[in-house]
Amino acid sequence: MIARRALCLLTVLASAAAASTAAAQPGQPALGASPGDGAAAAAPTNPYDPSMQAGGLAPPPPMTTPEPEPVSPDDTERRLDDAKKEDSGRGLELIWLNVEGGYENVGLQTFNIDEEELTAGFISSSANGGVLGAGAGVRLLYFTLGARGRVGFFDDWQLFTLGGEVGLHLPLGRLDPHVDLGFGYAGLGSFKSAVSGAADAIAIRGVYGRISGGLDLYLSPVFSIGANASWELLALTRPGLSSAQIDRIKGEAAATPQQAKADLLAAEGSSVGSALALTAVAGLHF
Repeated sequence: MIARRALCLLTVLASAAAASTAAAQPGQPALGASPGDGAAAAAPTNPYDPSMQAGGLAPPPPMTTPEPEPVSPDDTERRLDDAKKEDSGRGLELIWLNVEGGYENVGLQTFNIDEEELTAGFISSSANGGVLGAGAGVRLLYFTLGARGRVGFFDDWQLFTLGGEVGLHLPLGRLDPHVDLGFGYAGLGSFKSAVSGAADAIAIRGVYGRISGGLDLYLSPVFSIGANASWELLALTRPGLSSAQIDRIKGEAAATPQQAKADLLAAEGSSVGSALALTAVAGLHF
């Protein structure tokens, strides 16, 4: 009798264990349940249930990330163009050219003690007058590289300069302040003198170094106006004249104080001068 009761108890415990194992396995219907009931139980459920409340507070809804609106290449280019216009009012600049005109003061012997060495008094060594110039080059963001030529018009001679130029520009909207450095050839021509022989024989040439600064105002992306101030250091030499040239000058300057100075032109002369110019500038930009 006792053995029968123990055997029945073991049978009941084995059946209960088998039913628990079947319920724990996903996708398997529980003991006594149909396959349809198992599929329904395996289906995912929405974790958010507004009816679930604790103390009158409901759980927050699930967070969703909105999908970004597609941006076409045309929209990107338009936005970049609008940003450029709002920033400076002008686009990227690659090539520039400008013309200038204004006032210039020149001293051929600014740093020389011997004022008779260069011209011996036959030609004035200082002058005031007008100046015209032009420049052209390329621009890479804040830097410019180009060439510039100028002609100064004075009573006794003309001053010609031609050389290279490098500049630093700071675009501030439509304003463009800049600083430039230049170096090149300088020469005098078209001499006028009371002694025509001296005017024809004297030649003065050399080199210059220039520093300048100014401010340009862009009236449009391709056109600007501005003002510029520059200072030049002039290193000049005068070749010595031949005996025939000196004799001719003495003959034309006979019985004048200049006759005795003609011999000074036989030796080569040199000087260090300077020039100051104030100009208005108009430019084109591409």
